[in-house]
Amino acid sequence: MLLKKVYMFGGKGGVGKSTLACALALRLSEKGKTLLASLDPAHSLSGILKTSVGSSITQVLPDLYAVELDAQSLARGYVDRVLKGLEEVLSPSVLEGAKRFASLISSSPTSLETAVFDKLSELLPQYEYVVLDFAPTGQVLRFFDSLNLVQEWLEFLVQLSRRQEEIDRFMNRKRNIPQLLKERLQKVKFLAETLREKGLLFAVARQEPLALQEAQMLEKNTFIKTKILINCSEEATEGLSIPRVEDPYGIENLKKIPIEKLALL
Repeated sequence: MLLKKVYMFGGKGGVGKSTLACALALRLSEKGKTLLASLDPAHSLSGILKTSVGSSITQVLPDLYAVELDAQSLARGYVDRVLKGLEEVLSPSVLEGAKRFASLISSSPTSLETAVFDKLSELLPQYEYVVLDFAPTGQVLRFFDSLNLVQEWLEFLVQLSRRQEEIDRFMNRKRNIPQLLKERLQKVKFLAETLREKGLLFAVARQEPLALQEAQMLEKNTFIKTKILINCSEEATEGLSIPRVEDPYGIENLKKIPIEKLALL
C-alpha cells in the first residue's frame, strides 16, 4: 500500500492536540486506510473517540484503525531481540551481565524512542494515511533528535560490522549481528526519509503566550515541515486555525470539527 501522508500533532499540553488528531484521522479515513497512533504515554484516544483503544491495533471504522503505543512494552521486546542476536558472540557470563544492564537501560528515553521507531517503520507502509499524536513539545523535539542520533550510531556500527565480516569470512564463520544491524539501520533510515518527504507537523497552540511560544519552538525545527495551528480560535487569524466546537468527543461530534483544510495539506 502506498503511504501518501504522515500528519503529526505536537504542542503545549492541554491545547487540544489529541482531539484534532482524532478529527483529522476520522476525515482521512473517508479517503483511504488510516492509522491513528498515540505516542503520548498519557494516552487519551479512547476517551476522545469514545471507543476502547489499547496497545493492539483496533479497527474503529471500516478504514480507520487506532493504537496507543506502549513504549515500555515495545522497548522490552526490542531489547530482547537485540540480546538474542548477541547470544552467538558473547560468553554466558558476559551475556548475563548484558541482560542485567539491558534491564536498566530499557526504560531510558532513547531506548523507548528507538523501540517506537522500530514499530512505526513496520506500520507506516500498511496505510495510506498515518496520524501521530505526540506528548507535549519536549517529546516531539527529542523524537526528531533521537531519530538522527540513532541513525548515525547504527551507520557507525554497520561500518564496524563490515570489518568483522571480513575477519569472519577469513575464519570461515558466519554471524547474524551484521545483518541485524543492517536491518535496524534500514528501518530507521526508512522512517526518517518518510517523515521528511511525506510528513507534516502541526504545532498546535491556543491564543495565549506560552502555547504560542512552544508552537514557535516546534516551527523552528529543521527536521520536518511544520505549520502552526491555532485551536479553539475565537477570531480570524492569518494562518491555520480551527474554531471552538463544544463537546467534540465521540465519532459523531468529532465530525463537527471543521478539519477539511488540514486534510488537503
